[in-house]
Amino acid sequence: MAKKIALLIGVGEYGNGLKPLRCPANGVKTMQVLLRNPDIGGFDEVVPLINPDVGTMQAGIGEVFGQLSKNDLVLFYFTGHGIKDMTGKFYLSTAQTQLFESGTLNPGTAVSADFVKGVIGNSLAQRKVVILDCCFGAAFAKGFLGMDDSSIDVETQLGGKGWCVLTASTSTKYALEQEGEDLSVYTRYLVEGLKTGGAAPDGQELICIRDLHSYVQIQVKAAAPAMEPTIFNAKQGEEIVIARVQLDNSQRYRKQVQTKIKNIRNITLNEFALNGNYWTLEDVIRPTAFHNLTLLKEQLGLTNEVTEAIQEEFLKPYREKTKSLAKYADCLKAEKDYGYPLDNDAIKELEESKQLLNLRDDDVQLVENKILGHWLKQQPHKQLPVESSTLPNKKPVSDLSAQKYQQQQQQKLKHPKVSFKTVKVNNKGNVIETKQSKAECFAEDLGNDITLEMVHIPSGTFMMGAAEGEPGASGYEYPQHKVTVPEFWMGKFAITQEQWQAVARLKKVERDLESDPAHFKGVKRPVECVSWQDAEEFCKRLSKKTEKEYMLPSEAQWEYACRAETTTPFHFGLAITTELANYDGSTYYWSYSYGSASREKYRQETIDVGSFAIANAFGLYDMHGNVWEWCLDHWHDSYTGAPTNGNAWVTGGDSSLRILRGGSWNYNPGYCRSTKRRRANLGNRLNSFGFRVVCFSART
Repeated sequence: MAKKIALLIGVGEYGNGLKPLRCPANGVKTMQVLLRNPDIGGFDEVVPLINPDVGTMQAGIGEVFGQLSKNDLVLFYFTGHGIKDMTGKFYLSTAQTQLFESGTLNPGTAVSADFVKGVIGNSLAQRKVVILDCCFGAAFAKGFLGMDDSSIDVETQLGGKGWCVLTASTSTKYALEQEGEDLSVYTRYLVEGLKTGGAAPDGQELICIRDLHSYVQIQVKAAAPAMEPTIFNAKQGEEIVIARVQLDNSQRYRKQVQTKIKNIRNITLNEFALNGNYWTLEDVIRPTAFHNLTLLKEQLGLTNEVTEAIQEEFLKPYREKTKSLAKYADCLKAEKDYGYPLDNDAIKELEESKQLLNLRDDDVQLVENKILGHWLKQQPHKQLPVESSTLPNKKPVSDLSAQKYQQQQQQKLKHPKVSFKTVKVNNKGNVIETKQSKAECFAEDLGNDITLEMVHIPSGTFMMGAAEGEPGASGYEYPQHKVTVPEFWMGKFAITQEQWQAVARLKKVERDLESDPAHFKGVKRPVECVSWQDAEEFCKRLSKKTEKEYMLPSEAQWEYACRAETTTPFHFGLAITTELANYDGSTYYWSYSYGSASREKYRQETIDVGSFAIANAFGLYDMHGNVWEWCLDHWHDSYTGAPTNGNAWVTGGDSSLRILRGGSWNYNPGYCRSTKRRRANLGNRLNSFGFRVVCFSART
């Protein structure tokens, strides 16, 4: 009676010269479970070998293939590093594999392809499948966990009648493992295709090698375009059946999603990568296609939980590509800001970045056109003369003196890009997206190792005021109107108590300042119990010391900076939680939640600035909660007649009242919204009143 036998080898531990891998052991264990499952693989015997030495690995291969009969099916799966020697011969790594100091392979520590070929060729079994999820050379190269060398001819070295070879990649360098994943890219989709039945054609209960390869190829190339999964000897072995599926309604729905999602356009992914938006299936397929999926879900009686999980299964590789494109876009923007046109070193680093991110030239072309105005391949490899180049602000350098140009380049070094984390939440306050971003900053020296960090806020246009029907909005927040705000700099945090004390020691300009006014003590906590007049004096003293123009923000500047190009009530989304901001989140009857988020806790005091380690897209912290922040403007009951150029509204209204923004530690979540306005007498001092500053002349 014919048997189905599998030999699974995973090697992630090595000798000198090779970087260890964490995924191979997981790959073997996961594949073992699937192949032994009678409803999926149905294999009679599965032999796992994890981190074997040379002798154990050769003996295992010989034992499995040497005992097969003519009608048996054998599957050989290897995941780990693949190596080639100086002559181009291919080897599978073992736990003993090491490289000499010269970087060449010690051939006695690895298993050669010739050995594997000889054993398989002598086996009586006529159905043989080899799956190689491995790298082919140069795996120790800096920045790579695994790489491929296109000079390997897998079909020649591992060919043979009556069997076929599936490889993860054959022609381009690729990362074997991805951060945060337990399985390598290739094995992940092997497992998915078998486990979910996604690799089976419509209406079929069996998965043959051809169909498994086709499924994995599509998924892998969506996630990591530079990888090129390939099948060799396909005509001889592609019909070999490796697994079966249980047809049910979820499988029928999965097939329809699989069909419709193939039409995702590269331009769509590029746009999401550049905008940093979280996206769903509805965003990337045709409207009618999504509508049809909704109808199908209802007809099949599937729950939202089931269909959303299936959608996410197919979206995952495209999300991975979007993340890679976004990382590449960040690198490209940073290089452009550092110096433009790009020099040879920049181009070389960007090319390496593409390889590390598994991106092809075609994948990044739209991103490059968007950021540079041309494809990187069109970038001259020799730095152009200053007279014919352009600055990031698109002003011709020919219009500037050489001295002015040099000053601008030197100024860039004073304003380095700093990294920060942003999040996006759903209406329940659950984080659905985390992203790393960068912003241009500078640090103002206040003496005694105390600095004031300022963040560059780019110019832009936004809709100021509450959207129609926004929960919690009052008449004071209308009408919503378009405002254009020129660039400026804003404090990364609200002014802290140590910053206040440093400036309060400076020479008086118009009025005395109390050196330590805060009710809740702590050098990194925001200063509070300061009036609008106190904040004004602080700005005047700081301006005099630094010879820059520091002041309170206009209300338009504050809201523009808080929103950071978002339109939701909070810069992180539709809801707010006490894990994201400091406000009254108690369960008392007078408190309430916002959106569908649950009420959590009430700290009953201020906390250190930046405690949540989460910024908005401009790089500003604590814009919601902790302390109310003073603005320049007089109080007006509505925005009728308000300036549209970002300036403070200091005509008309009530000149005895000033505006505060952002909510505070002792107010409900609705008061922390980006559009919420509060008025107070300009002389009031409360333990929830603080401020942050803006600056306009940092670039001079």
